[in-house]
Amino acid sequence: MRVARVALGAVLLVVVASAALAGVWMLRQAGGGGMAIRVEFQDARGLAPDDHVIYGDSVVGRVEDVATFNGKSVVVARIAADQSVLVRQNSRFWIHSKLGSAILLFDTPKAGGAAVESGHTFEGLPEPPDPDPALAPAAVPRKLSARPGWLVEFRATLELKAGADLTETQQRKVTGVIAGVRADGELLVLAPSWPVEYSGELVGESYRVELIGGATHVADILATRLPFVVLRVPATQYTGSAAPFWPDALADGQGLLLTDFEGNAFTAVHSDEEVRLRARTGLGLVALVDGTNVAGFTLPAVGLPEGVYWVPLNGAGTAIEEAAAKLLGD
Repeated sequence: MRVARVALGAVLLVVVASAALAGVWMLRQAGGGGMAIRVEFQDARGLAPDDHVIYGDSVVGRVEDVATFNGKSVVVARIAADQSVLVRQNSRFWIHSKLGSAILLFDTPKAGGAAVESGHTFEGLPEPPDPDPALAPAAVPRKLSARPGWLVEFRATLELKAGADLTETQQRKVTGVIAGVRADGELLVLAPSWPVEYSGELVGESYRVELIGGATHVADILATRLPFVVLRVPATQYTGSAAPFWPDALADGQGLLLTDFEGNAFTAVHSDEEVRLRARTGLGLVALVDGTNVAGFTLPAVGLPEGVYWVPLNGAGTAIEEAAAKLLGD
């Protein structure tokens, strides 16, 4: 029985391999099938008839002819009919040549443009192009080996009136930081104000802050200065330091580490007053410079499957000062 299964597996492998090669073989035999295209190069770099045309890691066609015209090398290639949808107006072609053999490669950026007709002419590239950033795989978070002790998670529960006798409960959370520590363990926590913002009639509210180590405390709002909120967390017995803030404006191209309370972290770059990130994120991240200095926060970009909305730290000082003044007045 085991031998029979091995034999059957070998037969299936041969069938699959044969099917994969059949399309290319038929393309070679059928001369006029598929889509014919022209690609002009300054140098054909040894490309010759019957060389492969490759998209990604698959053979999708073959070179039919290579000729010289007006000082340029004109490559005529034929793409298999079932693969011709890959060829668009913005497709990019280049030649890979090594040890006496050559292949014609191409890719199509995400903004590929319209489909082309058979006979379309492309301008070939002398070198492989940079990968299209829009087609790059989404960023994958990595776990921080150690989380800063001043990192917290802020959770808000809002109960809003939804009708004559109805209410709606909304639960939100973001990552925040400890901005101040008093002698009795009372904390000032800075976070994006999104969890406390609402429209409609507020019926009830409650706020909690979780510290590293798992202790969760009731909190109350001391000051809201959009887009920030400062909370008071009493009697925590926290003995660590407050978060250090990055004092300078971020330079174009400044590298950042984005992390949530659980230590899921992404690397990103601040450019043109934005933070670009190809990833789905949680409900709020802290942006760090040099791994320790808080430079701001990010929130998911509204209506988009990935990316973030940048909340720079500029302006947070006013909210912290108002909160500190209120504490002193109590």
